[in-house]
Amino acid sequence: MGLEELIAAMKQPAFYPDHPAGVEVRQTHISCVFLAGDFVYKIKKPLRFAFLDYSTLERRYHFACEEVRLNRRLAPRVYLGVFPILQHGQSLVLGAHAVTRPHPRAADYAVKMRRLPDDRSLERLVREHRIDPAGMRRVAAVLAHFHAQAERSRALEYGRADAVYAAVRDNAEECRPFAGDTIGARELDLVGRFYDSFVKQHRELLDRRARRGMVREGHGDLRSEHVCVTDQIEIIDCVEFSEKLRYADIASDLGFLLMDLDRLEAPALGHELLLAYMHEIGDRELSRLLNFYKCHRAMVRGKVGSLKARESEIAAPQRERARQSARACFAAAYRYAKAGSPALIAVCGLPGSGKSTIARALSERSGFAVLNSDVIRKRLAGKAPTDRAGGHWRAGIYTREFTAATYRALAEQAGAILRGGDGVIIDATLKDAAQRAMLCDVARAAAVPIVFAQCIIGDAEAKRRLEARAHQADAVSDATWEIYLRHKAEFAQFGPDLAGCHLRLDAAANPALNACAIERFVAAIDSDSGEP
Repeated sequence: MGLEELIAAMKQPAFYPDHPAGVEVRQTHISCVFLAGDFVYKIKKPLRFAFLDYSTLERRYHFACEEVRLNRRLAPRVYLGVFPILQHGQSLVLGAHAVTRPHPRAADYAVKMRRLPDDRSLERLVREHRIDPAGMRRVAAVLAHFHAQAERSRALEYGRADAVYAAVRDNAEECRPFAGDTIGARELDLVGRFYDSFVKQHRELLDRRARRGMVREGHGDLRSEHVCVTDQIEIIDCVEFSEKLRYADIASDLGFLLMDLDRLEAPALGHELLLAYMHEIGDRELSRLLNFYKCHRAMVRGKVGSLKARESEIAAPQRERARQSARACFAAAYRYAKAGSPALIAVCGLPGSGKSTIARALSERSGFAVLNSDVIRKRLAGKAPTDRAGGHWRAGIYTREFTAATYRALAEQAGAILRGGDGVIIDATLKDAAQRAMLCDVARAAAVPIVFAQCIIGDAEAKRRLEARAHQADAVSDATWEIYLRHKAEFAQFGPDLAGCHLRLDAAANPALNACAIERFVAAIDSDSGEP
């Protein structure tokens, strides 16, 4: 029996015991899904790839059983069992009962599921602006609980640095046949270099997380269309065909969903998910791994789309959509590789413009350390960050000399971090051309790109923020409205010499959106020339 014959049979309502009114067919590169009334039926194509083998009936039965077992972890009421497909006279029909062992007369097998409402998928909710931060926190809580309970006995096997490196490089090599079609050879090479440098620099972190059990048997394909948000959160369609692809650092599983939210142009919702998840799971160091794993997951998605685009049995419009999707995924992988590579990012602007909030959001996305000029200034003065130090114009620890010493210390610390192979975020006013030139020298010495992300905000909003901050016990800055006006009068405009690395941000916008804009700007900088 061929695949086309099986698909033709399953398109007919008479194939199913309950004779649904109609049947809708959806195909991926490895399976066919049939929407029939209140239920969904999924069969596996008789295929063999480097990462998957469904080539025999026995293997398809095994992986159908695995699909039910594994997906019941996150959607127990959805997965109803494995049903045999039987010959009935000249026709094929679905068996009436689920089986727990191979059926002697089965022509193939289908996984039966309850049908979930399409309009409640996270993808639809995001696209239609029908989910809020509270909804994202619900998703985060479910994921955190799932990961906390997930199997971790094989963490060292799959999560040590050598195993991670082999996995990402093998996948990149499997993408090489698509160079010149869905991905450029230059972009593919840059991703490979990013993998090389990242694993070399973070080998100890990867190994430590594997030893601590932060590598677990997760979902493996955590895209937004697989998350259904109703009165409960149900997550379907995990990777059942490869333990190797399923078993990964929790940052990899989370990174997949964050990548998908970036694709949907919803990084602010993704940031809500990230913060809530980190709070639930108690793991803040995963941020440094996010761009690495987002890059890898985007490469996997690009490969999947590229394979689908080459399948002759899929209709031409679907193949073209798959090709465009693959190109978008590969482009995202390139951006994540650039955003995850060392850089000096100076978030600058007038007091009250939101520098610290944006710098913190960028750090939460990238894992880069933040160096705050106010904190360094007070440390040099022997004070705690929240100690009030007067804040009078050019007095006390705010004289020209003390400010110069603060920026020298800032540059020295940034240089040390960059020499160690990591990126760094500067949170400072940077109103003088000399201060900016000092940081340019630091970036040049480390051979990394530099970006000046200038936070722009109206005077009225800046005044409101400064007055509110004056009553916050944990505030670090001593700036007042009067200091703001002084800085504004002296703030040197960015000249044409820095045009290629200067980004203006609307600081009234969501901080996560601004953080994402900075990452995209970094990704647009040419690696060879250092210019966008």
